[in-house]
Amino acid sequence: MSLKEDALQDIVSLARHNHITLEEIAQALSMPQMQASKPSSGVLSKLFGYIGGIFVFAGIGVFISMYWDDFGSAARVIVTLGVGLVAFIMGLVCLGDKRYEKAATPLFLMASLLQPMGILVMLQEYSSGGDARHGLAFMAAYMLIQQGMTFLAKRRTVLAFSAILFGCIFFANLFDLWDWDEEFIGMVIGTSLICIAYALQQSRHLAIAPFWYFVGACILLWAVFDAVRNTPLELVYLGLSASIIFLSTYVRSRTLLLVGTLSMLLYIGYFTAKHFANTLGWPVALVMIGVALIAMSSLAVRLNNKYIKPNSYS
Repeated sequence: MSLKEDALQDIVSLARHNHITLEEIAQALSMPQMQASKPSSGVLSKLFGYIGGIFVFAGIGVFISMYWDDFGSAARVIVTLGVGLVAFIMGLVCLGDKRYEKAATPLFLMASLLQPMGILVMLQEYSSGGDARHGLAFMAAYMLIQQGMTFLAKRRTVLAFSAILFGCIFFANLFDLWDWDEEFIGMVIGTSLICIAYALQQSRHLAIAPFWYFVGACILLWAVFDAVRNTPLELVYLGLSASIIFLSTYVRSRTLLLVGTLSMLLYIGYFTAKHFANTLGWPVALVMIGVALIAMSSLAVRLNNKYIKPNSYS
């Protein structure tokens, strides 16, 4: 398949996911000069919106920290969970008004930070003890349901991000409560995140796909390495790194290519330090590492240019 055909497929996919009609595409193509000459206020609007949200959150944080010791149990819950709920509701209200729509993202981010904190504070103030993992699982389940249901209704990328985050926390705690091995939990979570990132890459929420590719691949590699370290199956990790590099060419992800390449190089360094550090072959091993670095960097550049760069979104 040629690069032009790949580009056309990506354009069709983006148009379908964003509900863009042929008339709108034709209209945009017919007025390139007019659109290029229009002053773009979107960047400044987002910038001031995020900065404003940071200042609001900083003010709330400073206020809470100053008077935390003077608050009672109810006040501590109100200034954390209560403020988080208010921020969440304000974000929903802003989505209903085009004039304030850009303020919704900072409000949702603020709510995603304050609400979990408030739930944990409430449990600490009013619970009678028990396993802390149950409280963390309860918090994550509540936030997953709230953020997930709101995402299904509003289709906002920030809500997808927070829903995935709290989903990871919930299932990691749930599997831990079921006494699963940490390595197996890491393999399940890491593989799931890579699959979720691939689904995000095919949707209008592709902006957050690289982050979850990175997190998922790192968790998967860590879990596999921890499981096979100092065993006859240790070379499985090297095969997994190679598989991630191959996968990066299939899904066209620079993030996976970077993680796979670095993991392979780090393992080569670990293996040579473990088996050749105290022998005369160590200088030779250093030379081999250097050659491997050059070869892997060259291979990564070729893979990026041939399979990823022309149609990459992550």
